[in-house]
Amino acid sequence: VLCPQSSEAITTTAETANVKLEVTNRLPPDSRFRLTLLPSSRHHEDPSTNVMKICGACVRELPDGSYSEEQRGRRQSIRRCEECVAAGNELVLMKKGRTRSEGDDCPICQLPMPLDFKQSEMRPCCMKLVCKGCVLAAQKRGMRNCPFCRAPRPKKSQTLAMIRKRFDKGDPEAIYFLGIKYDFGEYGLEKDMARAVELYERAAVLGVKEAHFNLGVLYAIGDNVEKDTAKALRHFEEAAMSGDVDARYKVGCMEYEAGNYDFALQHWMIAAKLGHEDSLNEVKSFFMAGDATRADYAAALRGYQSAIEEMSSPDRDEAKALGI
Repeated sequence: VLCPQSSEAITTTAETANVKLEVTNRLPPDSRFRLTLLPSSRHHEDPSTNVMKICGACVRELPDGSYSEEQRGRRQSIRRCEECVAAGNELVLMKKGRTRSEGDDCPICQLPMPLDFKQSEMRPCCMKLVCKGCVLAAQKRGMRNCPFCRAPRPKKSQTLAMIRKRFDKGDPEAIYFLGIKYDFGEYGLEKDMARAVELYERAAVLGVKEAHFNLGVLYAIGDNVEKDTAKALRHFEEAAMSGDVDARYKVGCMEYEAGNYDFALQHWMIAAKLGHEDSLNEVKSFFMAGDATRADYAAALRGYQSAIEEMSSPDRDEAKALGI
């Protein structure tokens, strides 16, 4: 309460809920109210135990007290409750995306798609990603139409209209593909990053892991968007858990830069076993430095060689040699 006739401070105290409220006219107008907690004879609860956090292994929402001090400070995707630590339960981030999905197979030869994007191409007529080996095989048979849906190859002026037609029907791949065109200003579209990000986000919600990856790249480097490392990491993790090998490698790199070397090695081990050469080289570097075991490197190398063999075929090898 303020007394207009006096320059002295008048203090009122309310101790009903163990809170002391002081009002004074000697403090600046924006700080005239002070709240002070008073000692209480009632049982005191640690407020931190009431904070709920999700465990990255069992995915349960648990009180803050269910985590060790070390785990408590970690983000959800790499945080484990004490029960999961004791049981050795693996993080969901490390369990998902250890194999590539059927959606990564070429729809014609059914082999896993090469990781090098130059060895495959998206067909705008059916929005199917087809490996260059199957494109070459079709050409050998005299086929100039789409090797998957057999539609005639569209003229460049017709391509955008074909994509928009599928986009209007809500095709996730078409939404993502149109985002790429706005991202790079292709097919007669002006470069529009705001529109590209909007479309990538829509496609990501619909389950297109490549959209998550592209968003991760944009936010990681701040390409025409505000740089946001945390947001980039979340998108890379989502893509990695869906089987995106490049995203898995990126998460490993970000963990390495953050000093989380154990996590970095785990991510690179997974990616190497899926055929990612740079990840294999990182595991090798760890082994040479004594930070990974001989068994780690041997397992990564065997997995890498097996993945490369699965992605190979005579037609693909020939197409690559011819530069198709």
